[in-house]
Amino acid sequence: LFSDDFELEVQSQVNKFNKYFSTVSQELYGEQYALKYDIVTASKTGKKIYKFSSFNTNFSSGKKQGEIVCFDIAYILFADEENIPCFHFLLNDKKELMHGNQLVRIANLVERYKSQIQYVASILKDKLPKELSDEKNFIVKLSQENKLFRIENN
Repeated sequence: LFSDDFELEVQSQVNKFNKYFSTVSQELYGEQYALKYDIVTASKTGKKIYKFSSFNTNFSSGKKQGEIVCFDIAYILFADEENIPCFHFLLNDKKELMHGNQLVRIANLVERYKSQIQYVASILKDKLPKELSDEKNFIVKLSQENKLFRIENN
C-alpha cells in the first residue's frame, strides 16, 4: 500500500482528478483548486495513512460550500473518465451561505453537463437568485403548508 509503485499510482490519479478540480474551480471562482496528499502516521493506530487535503485555504462559509460543489462535480467527471461507478447527482444544503452569482455559475456549469450531472439544492426562496427562479428548475417546493411527507403534529 505504501510502495513506490503504489504511490506513483496515487499521484497519477490525484493529477488526473486535479485537472477536473482546477478546471471546475477556475470556472466557478476564478481560482484553481487542487487536491494534495501526505503520508502520515495515524495517531490512534500508529499506522501509515494517506491524508488528502485541498490546497485552497479560503475558510469563509460560502466559499467552503463552493469548494465542496467544485470537488463533487470534479469527482463525477473524473470517475466517468476512469470508469468508476458513481452517483450522477449532487445533493447539497447550506446554499444560502453562497452568493447568488455563485449559484448561477453552478447552475450554468451543471446545465452544460445535464446528461451527466443532476444538481439538487435545498434553498430558501428569498435566497434564490432571480436568474434561477424559472419553474423548470424546481422539482419540489416545500412550505409550512406543503410538507414533504405530509406529517402533521396533532
